[in-house]
Amino acid sequence: MSFFRRLQVNLDDVRRYGPQFLKRHLPRITGAETAVIRAAAQAMHVRAGESDTAAVRGVFGTRQYELVLPELKRRVNDRYESILSSGRTPVIVDAGANIGAASLWFKANYPRSAVVAVEPEPGNFGVLSKNAALAESIFPIHAAIGSEPGFVTIQAGDLGWATRVERASTGLPIVTMQQAFASVPNGDPFIAKVDIEGFEQELFSKNTEWLADLAMVHIEPHDWMLPGKGTSLSFQKAMANYDFELFLGGEILTYVRHGSMG
Repeated sequence: MSFFRRLQVNLDDVRRYGPQFLKRHLPRITGAETAVIRAAAQAMHVRAGESDTAAVRGVFGTRQYELVLPELKRRVNDRYESILSSGRTPVIVDAGANIGAASLWFKANYPRSAVVAVEPEPGNFGVLSKNAALAESIFPIHAAIGSEPGFVTIQAGDLGWATRVERASTGLPIVTMQQAFASVPNGDPFIAKVDIEGFEQELFSKNTEWLADLAMVHIEPHDWMLPGKGTSLSFQKAMANYDFELFLGGEILTYVRHGSMG
């Protein structure tokens, strides 16, 4: 990125988030692992560099998980209130949580929910753990998420920056969606967010019954990153078996339950 482009990006950040957002550069000076910034009144830890702030901009800047249509908000909020009125806790699984920006977004929008934040990459998980400590009931899990238990190895993606996982006989553990939702006592499945760099092909290949209980699913597909691999085919087939409507917002596909869940 050229000097003038970097300058423009920083000026845009100041206009959108305020001058304190520039604290993201402090680790370059102090040597600290992270700096605490604010976006949309939300404090969070970020590392120096562009990947963490890109995640923050996507979640709190372009608001990629926000429901714009009032009817969609009503449906999802009705399910949220229904779970609460039953005396149970709405559970959100943030699969591929990265540094936890989306987890903080969901907690801000559904404050009485519990968020299970699953992230395999060790560096990301370290920052995620710091951010989980900034809000109540965000539970970070250092693991990959898949269709059945097992293990994965972690490797750099084909583009050199996107971390990917592959099944292996040993390594980092895999948790299933069922296990993630069940990890919250007295919880009911509510929302899933899936951004797992192509491993969605494996996640949706079998054991997708958990979809029946959800009010909403956010998925970032990765066919663009892995052309010819068919990474979106399994979730296209799985989602077609359930009563969801599909809405597009930037890089995110948002599936919202059609009608009331009671």
